[in-house]
Amino acid sequence: MITWKHQLKGYEWLIHQIWYLEVEDKDTIEKLPQLIPNPRAHLLFTPPEQGYCYQSGDEHLSGKGSHLLTASDRLLTLVDSAPLKRIGITFRPEGLYLLNKSNEALVNQCGWFDWLNSLFDNHFQQQLWQSDSKQSLVERIQQQIENLCLSSQIDKPFTIVQRAIAVMEENQHEATDHHLDINQLAELCACSRRTLERSFRQVTGLSVKKYQLLIKLELMILALYQQDKEIDWTAFSQQFGFSDQSHLIRQLKQQLKRTPSSYLQNRDLTIDIYGDFE
Repeated sequence: MITWKHQLKGYEWLIHQIWYLEVEDKDTIEKLPQLIPNPRAHLLFTPPEQGYCYQSGDEHLSGKGSHLLTASDRLLTLVDSAPLKRIGITFRPEGLYLLNKSNEALVNQCGWFDWLNSLFDNHFQQQLWQSDSKQSLVERIQQQIENLCLSSQIDKPFTIVQRAIAVMEENQHEATDHHLDINQLAELCACSRRTLERSFRQVTGLSVKKYQLLIKLELMILALYQQDKEIDWTAFSQQFGFSDQSHLIRQLKQQLKRTPSSYLQNRDLTIDIYGDFE
């Protein structure tokens, strides 16, 4: 298995990371990855004949070739089999809006949408697969992003949401419950609560409250993954703003279909689409 990820210098405001995954015939995928709810969209470039399938209960999001997996507020099972190759661009939660302001395909959708054709056409995709090194692949993606001139698409709703997300990210390192009141957040963004909520849904497809929940889930799963000793569940619950352990367990069972202890036994949830927490 070959995996790497890379931040795109100068575009950290737009793109969370770009990454590569290759699984050869001889590699074994022992457990199907369980992708946690995620506010970021992933643009995945794959060979045209390579299939994909994401399961959520009885619903299947499936097809062949390159596709966009939008922000998702539900648990997805990634049904994979070797061999496979993926080149990915993971956008920041507000980033997809600059590619497509029509509110099409923002949440819980997967596929290759018509509006993507003019941004990442077949010629560009062929160039990606002709790249003979990580450096040349990164350079091709960077050049394409530069050609799109996405900074010219920045508008007031994007600026408000960009500021709101930056404030929430700062708060994650300072507040014990990782949560800001929406009125406080609007004040810090120099706008009304109504403007903030309307802009946030317009840009991300999510409400502010839903976004905060998804980020809290991500932080909790990451914290659980990193545990190497017995957990003080009372302290852990308080750290993430839950009144008690039973409240924490109810939330995880509702959102992730498992208890914290069952996750610790299997560690089968992923944040990155290819299961790398590092």
